Amino acid sequence: MDVLLAFLAYMYPKIQFNQALGLVLAFLLFSSKKLKEGRINLRTLDDSFSAMMIALFLILVLRFGNIPQYVVISSLFVSSFRKRLHYSFSMPIYFLLSFLFLSYISNPWNVPLRILISLTSSLASALILYAYRNENISVPLILTNLIVFTVFDIYRINVSVGELALGFVIAFLLSLVAYRSGVADETGLMSATIVGMLIIVSSDIRFFLALILFYAFGSAVTKYRFKEKELLGVGEPAGGARGFVNVFANSLPALFFTLNYSFFGNRAYSIAFIASLSTALGDTMASEIGKLSEKVYLITNLRRVKAGESGGISAIGEVSAFIGCLIISIYSLLSGILGFQEALIAMIAGFVGVHIDSFLGATLEKRGLLDNAGVNFFSTLFSGLLVLLTQM
Repeated sequence: MDVLLAFLAYMYPKIQFNQALGLVLAFLLFSSKKLKEGRINLRTLDDSFSAMMIALFLILVLRFGNIPQYVVISSLFVSSFRKRLHYSFSMPIYFLLSFLFLSYISNPWNVPLRILISLTSSLASALILYAYRNENISVPLILTNLIVFTVFDIYRINVSVGELALGFVIAFLLSLVAYRSGVADETGLMSATIVGMLIIVSSDIRFFLALILFYAFGSAVTKYRFKEKELLGVGEPAGGARGFVNVFANSLPALFFTLNYSFFGNRAYSIAFIASLSTALGDTMASEIGKLSEKVYLITNLRRVKAGESGGISAIGEVSAFIGCLIISIYSLLSGILGFQEALIAMIAGFVGVHIDSFLGATLEKRGLLDNAGVNFFSTLFSGLLVLLTQM
């Protein structure tokens, strides 16, 4: 544990700005002197030094910016623990650090919300520890917790302890099943739990089941004729198991629209939620089934390309994309999330989003400006924003 960072966070509410700034600068100057004299290895110094540089920047933001103190200081305190343990051990440690500090520092969150924040922070922090196993983690860890605390400062979800416990258990158990069955890896387990839990507690189980429907069908088509795809060199890595990058790329826009629907109560956000998932499933089905097509064309100029190439479209891929969008939209209608006209709008927006995905793949991804996860994120976000532009 970074004792100085934890001490700084603990003392910050009790000391003046100049004292906190002096403490950080003293550490940085001391570390720089030891480094210059060769008394300390740069590799050993780097992680703590980076953490204090971020702390210095955030303290200056607190002094001259408009970000709440409890958001910044809580993220620094939680991130002071950086010992690499198995995620099953690190999650409860992060939960206790977060919950105890939130009980210590003045903040506007009630007890159930503090528990929810601590659960989210613990899952996200353990995820960072696991995902960045061979790298310095202070910067991503602090920034991740800063994002978590900021999101909850914006969206103050009204939830009871019982609802929270049920939401966490459901999301975790289903994510665990996905992990055990090879659908997700360890990072996919943690990220899916975060997204699932937040969707359940901010809306209702129907929205979560829509997400599960996407992953169920998406995983099924990923496994479809997988050996053939591997022989063709277009099979998904790790046997198709989803990691946190894939989970977040396809789910964060849906979570964003869910949180806004819960916060504002505008039905346009629920349509946007379904549209984003329609794009995600439509694109997955088009990609995984289209990889086996013999005739594939680049969406930008309709020239023949190899199956599985970014931006490629095919007749069977188009049909598969439409079916994927249709599945999610029909579910939204049957579950009562949307009415008929709303479900139709979501399906159309979702289908448009699939082609935005192909266009981005043929342009920005080919130029190395985006990777596949970035393409998925922006296309699912686009379909939801398209709904908002037409419905608000």
